[in-house]
Amino acid sequence: MIRSGGFFYHLRAWRFKNSLWKAHLSETAKFLESWNPKSRSILLIGPSGGYSIPKGWLARFETIVAYEPDPLARWIFEWRHGVKPRWIRKKFPFRSLDPLKRVPDSIGAVLFCNILGQIMISSPGRMAKSLKKGLEGREWASYHDALSGSRIEFDLEEARPARASIHEMKGWIYVADRNRKLIEVNYHTAPEVFQDWKGLKFAYWQWRIVPGYTHLIEGVYQKNS
Repeated sequence: MIRSGGFFYHLRAWRFKNSLWKAHLSETAKFLESWNPKSRSILLIGPSGGYSIPKGWLARFETIVAYEPDPLARWIFEWRHGVKPRWIRKKFPFRSLDPLKRVPDSIGAVLFCNILGQIMISSPGRMAKSLKKGLEGREWASYHDALSGSRIEFDLEEARPARASIHEMKGWIYVADRNRKLIEVNYHTAPEVFQDWKGLKFAYWQWRIVPGYTHLIEGVYQKNS
Protein backbone atom coordinates (compact mmCIF):
# COMPACT_ATOMS: atom_id res chain seq x y z
CA MET A 1 0.00 0.00 0.00
CA ILE A 2 1.41 3.39 -1.01
CA ARG A 3 0.65 6.17 1.45
CA SER A 4 0.42 9.89 0.90
CA GLY A 5 2.72 12.33 2.62
CA GLY A 6 6.45 12.79 3.03
CA PHE A 7 9.20 13.93 0.70
CA PHE A 8 8.73 11.15 -1.84
CA TYR A 9 5.01 11.88 -2.11
CA HIS A 10 5.81 15.48 -3.07
CA LEU A 11 8.37 14.17 -5.54
CA ARG A 12 5.77 11.87 -7.12
CA ALA A 13 3.30 14.77 -7.36
CA TRP A 14 5.85 16.85 -9.28
CA ARG A 15 6.83 13.93 -11.51
CA PHE A 16 3.40 12.53 -12.40
CA LYS A 17 1.01 15.51 -12.25
CA ASN A 18 0.82 15.75 -16.05
CA SER A 19 0.91 12.01 -16.75
CA LEU A 20 -0.20 9.28 -14.34
CA TRP A 21 -2.01 11.67 -11.98
CA LYS A 22 -3.77 13.69 -14.67
CA ALA A 23 -6.97 11.63 -14.74
CA HIS A 24 -7.17 11.54 -10.93
CA LEU A 25 -6.80 15.32 -10.68
CA SER A 26 -9.47 15.80 -13.33
CA GLU A 27 -11.94 13.46 -11.61
CA THR A 28 -11.30 15.07 -8.22
CA ALA A 29 -12.04 18.47 -9.74
CA LYS A 30 -15.34 17.17 -11.14
CA PHE A 31 -16.24 15.73 -7.75
CA LEU A 32 -15.56 19.02 -5.97
CA GLU A 33 -17.62 20.92 -8.53
CA SER A 34 -20.50 18.50 -7.98
CA TRP A 35 -20.31 19.10 -4.23
CA ASN A 36 -20.23 22.88 -4.82
CA PRO A 37 -20.71 24.09 -1.21
CA LYS A 38 -22.48 27.41 -0.69
CA SER A 39 -20.36 28.36 2.29
CA ARG A 40 -17.45 30.75 1.76
CA SER A 41 -15.47 29.33 4.67
CA ILE A 42 -13.84 25.90 4.62
CA LEU A 43 -11.79 23.57 6.80
CA LEU A 44 -9.33 21.40 4.88
CA ILE A 45 -8.20 18.25 6.66
CA GLY A 46 -4.90 16.82 5.41
CA PRO A 47 -4.59 18.82 2.16
CA SER A 48 -0.82 18.18 1.83
CA GLY A 49 0.46 20.42 -0.97
CA GLY A 50 -3.04 20.92 -2.34
CA TYR A 51 -2.23 18.94 -5.48
CA SER A 52 -5.76 17.62 -6.00
CA ILE A 53 -7.54 20.88 -5.11
CA PRO A 54 -8.02 23.13 -8.16
CA LYS A 55 -6.78 26.66 -7.64
CA GLY A 56 -9.92 28.22 -9.16
CA TRP A 57 -12.20 26.12 -6.98
CA LEU A 58 -10.36 27.06 -3.81
CA ALA A 59 -10.48 30.76 -4.72
CA ARG A 60 -14.23 30.89 -3.97
CA PHE A 61 -13.55 30.65 -0.24
CA GLU A 62 -12.91 33.78 1.79
CA THR A 63 -11.76 31.89 4.90
CA ILE A 64 -9.55 28.78 4.78
CA VAL A 65 -8.47 26.82 7.84
CA ALA A 66 -6.36 23.69 7.39
CA TYR A 67 -4.96 20.83 9.47
CA GLU A 68 -1.57 19.94 8.02
CA PRO A 69 1.42 18.82 10.13
CA ASP A 70 3.92 18.63 7.23
CA PRO A 71 5.84 21.96 6.97
CA LEU A 72 6.99 21.21 3.42
CA ALA A 73 3.39 20.52 2.39
CA ARG A 74 2.27 23.84 3.89
CA TRP A 75 4.93 25.71 1.94
CA ILE A 76 4.04 23.94 -1.33
CA PHE A 77 0.34 24.62 -0.76
CA GLU A 78 0.92 28.36 -0.33
CA TRP A 79 3.25 28.44 -3.34
CA ARG A 80 0.83 26.56 -5.59
CA HIS A 81 -2.38 28.35 -4.59
CA GLY A 82 -1.12 31.80 -3.68
CA VAL A 83 -3.08 31.78 -0.43
CA LYS A 84 -2.09 31.24 3.18
CA PRO A 85 -4.67 29.28 5.19
CA ARG A 86 -4.87 29.55 8.96
CA TRP A 87 -2.75 26.49 9.56
CA ILE A 88 -3.31 24.08 12.41
CA ARG A 89 0.12 22.48 12.56
CA LYS A 90 -0.86 19.10 13.94
CA LYS A 91 -2.75 16.00 12.92
CA PHE A 92 -6.51 16.09 12.97
CA PRO A 93 -7.79 14.44 16.21
CA PHE A 94 -9.74 11.61 14.61
CA ARG A 95 -9.83 9.59 17.83
CA SER A 96 -11.61 12.31 19.76
CA LEU A 97 -15.27 11.79 20.64
CA ASP A 98 -15.92 15.18 19.06
CA PRO A 99 -12.97 15.93 16.77
CA LEU A 100 -14.54 19.10 15.36
CA LYS A 101 -15.44 20.74 18.66
CA ARG A 102 -12.64 23.31 18.36
CA VAL A 103 -13.66 24.34 14.84
CA PRO A 104 -15.45 27.72 14.89
CA ASP A 105 -19.16 27.65 14.10
CA SER A 106 -18.43 30.16 11.34
CA ILE A 107 -16.68 27.44 9.29
CA GLY A 108 -19.47 26.18 7.08
CA ALA A 109 -17.74 23.57 4.91
CA VAL A 110 -15.36 20.69 5.70
CA LEU A 111 -13.28 18.73 3.20
CA PHE A 112 -11.34 15.56 4.08
CA CYS A 113 -8.55 15.59 1.49
CA ASN A 114 -7.72 11.96 0.73
CA ILE A 115 -6.95 11.38 4.40
CA LEU A 116 -9.51 8.88 5.71
CA GLY A 117 -8.14 6.06 3.58
CA GLN A 118 -4.65 6.72 4.93
CA ILE A 119 -5.34 6.25 8.63
CA MET A 120 -6.02 3.21 10.78
CA ILE A 121 -9.76 3.08 11.52
CA SER A 122 -10.25 0.33 14.08
CA SER A 123 -13.92 1.14 14.63
CA PRO A 124 -15.65 2.72 11.60
CA GLY A 125 -18.92 2.91 13.54
CA ARG A 126 -17.34 4.91 16.34
CA MET A 127 -15.61 7.14 13.82
CA ALA A 128 -18.93 7.75 12.05
CA LYS A 129 -20.64 8.66 15.30
CA SER A 130 -17.96 11.19 16.28
CA LEU A 131 -17.82 12.79 12.83
CA LYS A 132 -21.60 13.11 12.58
CA LYS A 133 -21.62 15.19 15.73
CA GLY A 134 -19.16 17.73 14.40
CA LEU A 135 -20.41 17.77 10.81
CA GLU A 136 -24.03 18.39 11.69
CA GLY A 137 -25.20 21.62 10.09
CA ARG A 138 -22.13 21.84 7.85
CA GLU A 139 -21.56 21.05 4.19
CA TRP A 140 -18.90 18.37 3.95
CA ALA A 141 -17.14 16.04 1.58
CA SER A 142 -14.43 13.40 1.58
CA TYR A 143 -12.45 11.62 -1.09
CA HIS A 144 -10.45 8.66 0.13
CA ASP A 145 -8.87 5.34 -0.79
CA ALA A 146 -11.23 2.36 -0.97
CA LEU A 147 -9.08 -0.35 -2.61
CA SER A 148 -5.51 -0.41 -3.87
CA GLY A 149 -3.19 -2.90 -5.44
CA SER A 150 -0.27 -3.68 -7.69
CA ARG A 151 -0.75 -4.29 -11.43
CA ILE A 152 -4.52 -3.88 -11.31
CA GLU A 153 -6.94 -1.31 -12.68
CA PHE A 154 -10.63 -0.63 -12.11
CA ASP A 155 -13.32 -0.82 -14.79
CA LEU A 156 -15.81 1.82 -13.61
CA GLU A 157 -18.16 1.78 -16.58
CA GLU A 158 -21.01 0.48 -14.42
CA ALA A 159 -20.27 2.64 -11.37
CA ARG A 160 -23.30 4.67 -10.21
CA PRO A 161 -23.64 7.86 -8.09
CA ALA A 162 -24.68 5.70 -5.14
CA ARG A 163 -22.74 3.87 -2.47
CA ALA A 164 -21.01 0.74 -3.81
CA SER A 165 -20.59 -2.31 -1.61
CA ILE A 166 -17.21 -3.97 -1.19
CA HIS A 167 -18.52 -6.77 -3.40
CA GLU A 168 -19.27 -4.29 -6.20
CA MET A 169 -15.88 -2.63 -5.79
CA LYS A 170 -14.11 -5.97 -6.10
CA GLY A 171 -16.12 -6.63 -9.24
CA TRP A 172 -14.54 -3.57 -10.86
CA ILE A 173 -11.02 -4.98 -10.56
CA TYR A 174 -9.39 -5.58 -13.91
CA VAL A 175 -6.19 -7.60 -14.24
CA ALA A 176 -4.45 -7.17 -17.57
CA ASP A 177 -2.09 -10.10 -17.00
CA ARG A 178 -4.37 -13.13 -17.22
CA ASN A 179 -1.50 -15.43 -16.29
CA ARG A 180 -1.48 -14.10 -12.75
CA LYS A 181 -2.97 -16.70 -10.44
CA LEU A 182 -3.00 -14.51 -7.36
CA ILE A 183 -3.49 -10.79 -6.83
CA GLU A 184 -3.21 -8.87 -3.58
CA VAL A 185 -5.68 -6.05 -3.00
CA ASN A 186 -5.64 -3.75 0.01
CA TYR A 187 -8.99 -2.78 1.50
CA HIS A 188 -9.13 0.62 3.17
CA THR A 189 -11.82 0.86 5.83
CA ALA A 190 -12.84 4.45 5.08
CA PRO A 191 -15.95 3.45 3.04
CA GLU A 192 -17.35 1.71 6.13
CA VAL A 193 -17.51 5.04 7.96
CA PHE A 194 -20.28 6.22 5.63
CA GLN A 195 -22.20 2.99 5.03
CA ASP A 196 -25.18 3.90 7.25
CA TRP A 197 -25.41 7.65 6.56
CA LYS A 198 -28.48 8.93 4.76
CA GLY A 199 -28.75 11.33 1.83
CA LEU A 200 -25.15 11.07 0.62
CA LYS A 201 -23.87 11.39 -2.94
CA PHE A 202 -21.06 9.12 -4.14
CA ALA A 203 -18.53 9.01 -6.96
CA TYR A 204 -15.74 6.57 -7.84
CA TRP A 205 -12.59 6.94 -9.89
CA GLN A 206 -9.11 5.45 -10.04
CA TRP A 207 -5.74 6.97 -9.30
CA ARG A 208 -2.63 5.54 -10.92
CA ILE A 209 -0.35 6.79 -8.19
CA VAL A 210 2.90 5.25 -9.49
CA PRO A 211 3.60 2.97 -12.46
CA GLY A 212 1.98 -0.39 -11.79
CA TYR A 213 0.04 0.64 -8.68
CA THR A 214 -3.55 1.91 -8.65
CA HIS A 215 -5.96 3.15 -6.00
CA LEU A 216 -9.76 3.12 -6.22
CA ILE A 217 -10.99 6.45 -4.83
CA GLU A 218 -14.41 6.91 -3.27
CA GLY A 219 -15.83 10.42 -3.12
CA VAL A 220 -18.76 11.18 -0.83
CA TYR A 221 -20.48 14.44 0.05
CA GLN A 222 -23.47 15.93 1.77
CA LYS A 223 -24.78 19.43 1.35
CA ASN A 224 -26.35 21.42 4.15
CA SER A 225 -30.10 21.13 3.73
